[in-house]
Amino acid sequence: MFKIFNSMFTRLYLGIIAGLGLTVMVFLHLGEEYMHRTDVEIFLNDASFFVNQYIEERGQPNSLYKELERTGKQRFYIFDMALLKDWDESKPCANCEFMFYMKGLPVYLINGCHFAVVMPIPNSSSSLFFSEHGEFFEPQFEWYENSEIHFVLALLATLVVSLGALIYMPVRRIQKQINLLVSAQRKFGQGCLTTRTTEQYSHPIRELADGFNNMAEDIESRVRQSQIFTQAIPHEIRTPLSRIQMASDLARIQAPIQDRAIFNNIDTYVDDIKELSTKIVQLSKLNLAGNIDKTSKNSDIYISDFCSDRLNKITECQGEFVVNCKTGNTVLNADETLCQLVIDNFITNATRYGKEKVRLSLTCFKTHWAIDIEDDGPGIPLDKRKEIFMAFSRLDRSRNADSGGFGLGLAIAASAAKTLNWTISVDDSELGGARFTVLVPVEVKPQQKKVDIQTYQFDTTTL
Repeated sequence: MFKIFNSMFTRLYLGIIAGLGLTVMVFLHLGEEYMHRTDVEIFLNDASFFVNQYIEERGQPNSLYKELERTGKQRFYIFDMALLKDWDESKPCANCEFMFYMKGLPVYLINGCHFAVVMPIPNSSSSLFFSEHGEFFEPQFEWYENSEIHFVLALLATLVVSLGALIYMPVRRIQKQINLLVSAQRKFGQGCLTTRTTEQYSHPIRELADGFNNMAEDIESRVRQSQIFTQAIPHEIRTPLSRIQMASDLARIQAPIQDRAIFNNIDTYVDDIKELSTKIVQLSKLNLAGNIDKTSKNSDIYISDFCSDRLNKITECQGEFVVNCKTGNTVLNADETLCQLVIDNFITNATRYGKEKVRLSLTCFKTHWAIDIEDDGPGIPLDKRKEIFMAFSRLDRSRNADSGGFGLGLAIAASAAKTLNWTISVDDSELGGARFTVLVPVEVKPQQKKVDIQTYQFDTTTL
């Protein structure tokens, strides 16, 4: 769940929602404060009217305020008036709560809902305490039936929706543009070097898109040049190699018998160079596999038979094949040539560096197959297990000088596995050497035949 909040746009949308909520709260608070002061101003205007009227009619026989003059208290409509003699600015009533001064007059709140004010009477030591005890128009319905509340809620909803839309639309547009840019970058990273961003982006996304396109152009140009160079050099080498081979064969005819071994060595060296050039071209083509249709050459492969056949054909020592599957001889749909490049190079590596034994194990799981190729050789140090998949990478002398190889086999296997979307890992084997594990995603077509755990032995030393 926390991964959701790692998205910048998720946090941005949550921030927008929080901002809108805060805006509504501030709006309500300020609106309530404003309406509150407006109500107080209206109340003070009413109080001023009655006080002025009292001052004008005071002492007259037909005055409306005879009761106030006689008893010191009087009620008009929803207002109460009382005379305070020599008021000392203390609370005029027990349930009065001071609010603030407005127009120089102290304003009080009675029981949390009604206003009150103390107004001095000119040319007198008395003050008039003016308060309200009700409203002119008290609603006879619930708050949710009040049209004024409906209007305020509609106004708030309109405000929130309008602000939300104005903020969301540009942010959403930027998110779509960034998603398109990320998709192009991911596609380019998967090997499609012709990928470019063609959409019309707004600033500053446009600068990022232009930078990506310039970078992609430069990388594609360099890779193309490198691929042309890599494929051209082996091709150009074949002509002088053929001439060397022909010259060696002609010289062999007239050479003494005791010198024939020298010419055999020359043939071996020529074959080594041809093999090296072939592997370089092969690796170069695999590195361009991201630009081709990976499913165009797919075929159904019976994975158990395929593994046993490859082990039987390649191993030069005793090979052991172990099947740990209950679903039968399951079918893999993939490019058989690429599959052979992966398995063959690992088996060849195990055969080359193993002492006596090579074991290939096929284990079936719910989501994938695991193919383990193990040997009883010197193994691979922990700090070298990533380096070995680099082209021309070699370990110590025990793994190259005496055993041969150009350091390209594992690089070719890794490139082919990447094209097939297979996963490769290296660790220690129970046999004492290295164990290469290939994880193949399951795309099974189960057969009817049940196969329990079996072990096949291939002794190819007599072949």
